[in-house]
Amino acid sequence: MSVPSPKDQPAGVVRQRRLSDQVSELLRADIVERGLRPGDRLASEREMCERFGVSRTVVREAVQALAAKGIVVASPGSGLAVGTTSLEDVTELLQRFVRHGPEVRYRQLHEVRASVEVEVAGLAAERIDDAALTALHDLCDQLPGHADDIVEASRNDYAFHRGLALATGNDFFVMLHDVLGEALMQTRVATFSFDPRRIVVVARAHTDVVRALEAHRAVGARQAMADHLDEVLATWVRYDQSASSEGD
Repeated sequence: MSVPSPKDQPAGVVRQRRLSDQVSELLRADIVERGLRPGDRLASEREMCERFGVSRTVVREAVQALAAKGIVVASPGSGLAVGTTSLEDVTELLQRFVRHGPEVRYRQLHEVRASVEVEVAGLAAERIDDAALTALHDLCDQLPGHADDIVEASRNDYAFHRGLALATGNDFFVMLHDVLGEALMQTRVATFSFDPRRIVVVARAHTDVVRALEAHRAVGARQAMADHLDEVLATWVRYDQSASSEGD
């Protein structure tokens, strides 16, 4: 999904990644994609050097980094084997798919997001604690203050929805949020830039969700989130139509 960024979005400094970090990422992705299980054997150092076109030193640094996280296990005389695959690894693989896989259209992402986040709001209403409520309240209060900073408003929006996922106490919801949230960050920036007045609209919608959470009303929280996401989709449609007409 390609969404133009606003001109005022800060450009990051691009740094060259170390070869060992690149090899580590490729090895982790290979383990997940091939469905390898703990104990399955991996290629030898020599084979990895040939496969990736790097030195043994680079391969050893990559393996050491993965071994420190328990992803691979090095056994003297037995070579390398798969350790454990963490939720973080699954998240990273899905993020790679969204970034570099087949084009994912906004409506597809929104359908998944709506299915997940409406339920997240309901579960959060049943399980949220005072600390999480306070954090969400603070984000609601801060959002209108970012009316002149689209990027910061988008980060606030992201943090609010991630806070809801955290409030469920279910790490899988957090994982799904992180995968979808990264992809949807571009749309947040684009739609806030298209209509900056939405920052106040979104702040009110978030507040409606928090009020339902505060009262532990799961049905009300689900409805408030559904209403919020309906407005998000409607704005995207207007933005997309405007962008298409400008391109004609």
